Amino acid sequence: MQMTGDETAPQKALVEFREIGKTYPNGTVALRNVSFQVIEGDILAVCGENGAGKSTLMKILAGIEQPTQGTIHYEGRQRRIADPNVAGDMGIGMVHQHFSLIRSLSVAENLALGQEPRRGLLIDRRAAADRVRELAQKFFLDVDPNTKVGSLSVAAQQKVEILKALSRNTRLLILDEPSAVLTPQETQELFVQLRSLRARGVTIIFISHKLHEVRALANRITVIRSGEVVEDGVLSEMSDAAISKLVMGVDVTRASRNQRDLSAATPVVVVKKATVATGDADRRIDAIDLTIRAGEILGIAGVDGSGQEGVVDLLCGNVQPDEGDIALLGKPMALATTLDWRRAGMAHLPGDRFQIGGAPHMSLVDNVMAGSHRDKQFTRGPFLRVGAMVARTNELIKTFNVRCLGPREPLNSLSGGNAQKLVAAREFSSNPKFLIVNQPTRGIDVAAAAMIHGELLRLSQNGAAILLVTSDLDELLQLSDRVAVMFDARIAVVLENDGLTPERLGPYMLGLEKAS
Repeated sequence: MQMTGDETAPQKALVEFREIGKTYPNGTVALRNVSFQVIEGDILAVCGENGAGKSTLMKILAGIEQPTQGTIHYEGRQRRIADPNVAGDMGIGMVHQHFSLIRSLSVAENLALGQEPRRGLLIDRRAAADRVRELAQKFFLDVDPNTKVGSLSVAAQQKVEILKALSRNTRLLILDEPSAVLTPQETQELFVQLRSLRARGVTIIFISHKLHEVRALANRITVIRSGEVVEDGVLSEMSDAAISKLVMGVDVTRASRNQRDLSAATPVVVVKKATVATGDADRRIDAIDLTIRAGEILGIAGVDGSGQEGVVDLLCGNVQPDEGDIALLGKPMALATTLDWRRAGMAHLPGDRFQIGGAPHMSLVDNVMAGSHRDKQFTRGPFLRVGAMVARTNELIKTFNVRCLGPREPLNSLSGGNAQKLVAAREFSSNPKFLIVNQPTRGIDVAAAAMIHGELLRLSQNGAAILLVTSDLDELLQLSDRVAVMFDARIAVVLENDGLTPERLGPYMLGLEKAS
């Protein structure tokens, strides 16, 4: 249900951006003369392609970055937001796409960090817990203050991040891709909570690439492209097609799978009664059977913590099964390491593009060449052919439209979406026999998602066996030949994608229905 504001009521600007510009020391121009208003009491969606400047602008508003030019007016007054503490004192809170919680601390300890209540010289832990309960009750965000953050689900961690942002009498809440790590059910719950916050007087800005979510939540939209505002207005007056074209500058065509009979195709990955009983509870698996055939995209569905990550860990060599067997093209892999899997033809696009997918502080060329720098085409005797490596990196940058200054730039200087495209380029270009893709389009724009989808379909048509793990059910059903649904660390059912719908998957995902 789309939210709409009272168009007859007088509109008061809570925030006004005036000619905001941002140029980084390396010469990257992130923002150019950005001017628009955030109306008090609105839910404003800020949309744009990866690297358009959305996150940079919000970081400026939150005091994390400083503008090169221009001014911000808050509550009618020009303000210099020198740091996040100043923003917090003004009533501005931000929830980042990548959580900033300390997993070893409790919920109460995370919220109290830096502003700990004290009893004499000691931290008053009871008061900190009471503060969490008070906030949770006020904003209908139910969390246990004494639980360690590391043991919480992703959805619960996001609640903690929101409570943390709201803990300083927040009037303006900024959320960067808030649904990126959530299941559809968790996203719906989050939106209910955000609507409740709006009803209590909190103004909300959220960054999103998903137009259906924008429709479901926002009443206004601002579109940023190449660092400039290209549209700012009432959402109900704009079509999805118009928004997509404004975001990308061109029309985007989505790739989709053709119905195929792969029943006779060669099994590439075969898993028999594999169990991982130790380690993180959310990553355990219990006696799973799984076959992925040549040319097949097998999708994995399930609510967060159902065992999907355990399957990924198992099939990329991060863990070995306590029981059961695994084979890759007939070769036993139960005791194989990640390097063994790689050498046997596995490629892996992980959900964490920075910490697992790449080396954040190293250059793009170093990240692209990781694992293949000893290939013959990049060596001459004992020496590396640096020129060939740079040329290869430039080729992938161009093919995958990675927005960057060049191959010598560090990975962590890229936007999350462009970092994702670079890691995808490296993995896809290896022509794998078996490819694992985990949340492949999380946090990236529609054009980049369409490009990645097209590459996955191309690789499958060339015979690669692909395991697709995604919380985006539309993506899952668009690409998968079959869907395996996980519940409570087991595979509840494997279904042919012959017109599957989220509604048909839902009962299996929630444990309400089992395979007959």
